Amino acid sequence: MELDRLIAGLSQPSAFPFPAEKVEVRQTHASVVFLAGEFAYKIKKPVNLGFLDFSTLEKRRQDCEAEVRLNRRLAPAVYLGVVPVTEVDGVLRWEAAGEPVEWAVKMRRLPDEATLQSRLLRGEIGISEVENLARRVAEFHRDAATGLEIARFGRFEVVSRNILDNFDATQGHIGVTVSATVFQRVRTLTEQELQCLRPVIESRAEHGLPRDTHGDLHLDHVYLFPDRPPPDDLVIVDCIEFNDRFRYADPIADMAFLHMDLLAHGRPDLARAFAEAYFGASGDEEGRQLLRLYTAYRAAVRGKVEGMKALEPEVPPEDREKARLKAQRHWLLALGIVETPQRRPCLILVGGLPGSGKSTLARHLAERAGCELIRTDVVRKELAGLAPTESGRAAFGEGIYAPEWSERTYAECLERSRRLLFEGRRVIVDAVFLGEGRRHRFLNLARQWAVPGLLLICQASPETISKRLAGRRGDASDADWQVYELLAPQWQPPGEALRPVTQIISTEGPVEDAVQQALDFLRRMEVQ
Repeated sequence: MELDRLIAGLSQPSAFPFPAEKVEVRQTHASVVFLAGEFAYKIKKPVNLGFLDFSTLEKRRQDCEAEVRLNRRLAPAVYLGVVPVTEVDGVLRWEAAGEPVEWAVKMRRLPDEATLQSRLLRGEIGISEVENLARRVAEFHRDAATGLEIARFGRFEVVSRNILDNFDATQGHIGVTVSATVFQRVRTLTEQELQCLRPVIESRAEHGLPRDTHGDLHLDHVYLFPDRPPPDDLVIVDCIEFNDRFRYADPIADMAFLHMDLLAHGRPDLARAFAEAYFGASGDEEGRQLLRLYTAYRAAVRGKVEGMKALEPEVPPEDREKARLKAQRHWLLALGIVETPQRRPCLILVGGLPGSGKSTLARHLAERAGCELIRTDVVRKELAGLAPTESGRAAFGEGIYAPEWSERTYAECLERSRRLLFEGRRVIVDAVFLGEGRRHRFLNLARQWAVPGLLLICQASPETISKRLAGRRGDASDADWQVYELLAPQWQPPGEALRPVTQIISTEGPVEDAVQQALDFLRRMEVQ
C-alpha cells in the first residue's frame, strides 16, 4: 500500500479502536507515529536505507517485535505489544480482525513535557538530575547482555566501518545540511582519531567490554517523572532495534549520545557533570579516552538522521526546515568536538562605545586567533555604496545612521556570520552592540548552531576615548566625541544571562595588553 494513503487512512479518528478526538502524526526518516488519546502507534516506512531494511511486510513485523522486546528493558510499562493494521471495506483500522496490511508497535503515550529535553529547555534540569541519569545508564550497561558475539561488534574494524559509513551515507547532504569544507574536516579528523585509539578499541573488545546497549540515547528519549518512586521515575524509550551493529557497542559509544545532546543544547556544564558521574559510577577510567571520538560520532549520526528527514518529500515543509537546521547544528558540533581549540568554529562579538578600542582589538585578535572579521562600520558603508573611508557623516540618528539603516547593517552582519559559520569558520563581529537585544541575536545564532559564542566588551576612560576620537583619521567609523556623548547614556551592561560568556577588556594600556586579555579569555573558553 502507498505510504501516503496509509498515513492518510490511519490519521482518521475512526481508524482507532477507541474514541479518538484528535490524531497527531509525527515522522522520522524511517517511521510514522500516530498519537491519539492515551496511546501511540508506530509503523515502519517501507524503505531500505542500507543500515535498515523495512522493505517487506514480514521484515517490518519482525522489527516491530524486536522493538517491543528490546525497549521493555528500560520502559517495560510503555511498550504494550505488536498490533496489526487491516483494511475492511476500503477503510484502514488499527487492531481490527482481518488480513494485516501493516504492523505497528502499540505504546502507552508519554507526555512531551516530561522529556529531559523539554525539562532542560524549561530550566528544570540541573546537576543532580544528570548525575542520577548517568548512574542509571551506568547500571543499565553493567547489567546489559554481553558475550563473544556482542564483543565482536566492538572490534576496531566494525567500529571504524560504523563511523565511516555514516559519512558515505551523507554525501548527498553536502551543500544542504553541511558544507563540503566542514564535512571533509570532520571526516579527516575522525579518521585520525580512530587510528590513534585503535589499540584501546581493540583491547576493550578483547576483554568483553561491549554490551547490548540502547544505541540512541538522547534527551528526547528520556522521560523524567520526579513524583514516582525509582525505577519508574526514569523511563527511556526508542532504542535501536533495526541493526545489531548499531546497538552492540562499547558503553562509551552509548553514553556519548547523551553527552553530545547536552552539548548540542548549549549546556557543557551539564555534559561534564554527566560524564564525570558516569565514569564515577562505572569505574571505567579507560573509557574517558574514547569520549571525544564517540561524542563526535553521535553528533554526525544526528546530522545524518536529521538530514534524511530534511530531504524527505512526505515530511511537512516546516518540519523539513527544522530538521535542516538541526542537521547543520550537529555537523558544526561534531567539528567543534574533534577540532583543536585554535581551529574550533566560534562567534566572538567585540563591542564597546566609539573610541573604546574595539576595532583595534578586533583587528589584532582576528589575526592572532585565525578569525574572519566582520565590521559594522565597513558593512554599513558597503550597503550605502560608499568606500570604507568615505564619509557618511550625518546628524545623529539620520542618513546611514538612522535606526532602520542600523537594523539593516546588523542584519547583514548576522547573515554574513551565518554563512561563515556554515563553512566552519571562526568569526569576529566588531560592532558597538549598545544593547542586549542585538547581543542576544548574534549569540543565539551561536547557540542554535552549537558553536561557542563569546562577548568581549572594550572599556576605556572618557579622557582616553576623547583623545582617540580627536586623532582619528582615515577610518571607516564616522563617530566623534559628540556621538560618544549621545551613546554613552544608552549603554546597557551585559545582563546575567550573558555574564558567563562575557569578558570586560581594558584598553587603557598598550594594544598587546588588550589582545592578551582577550586571548586568555578565549583559552579559558576553549576556543584558543
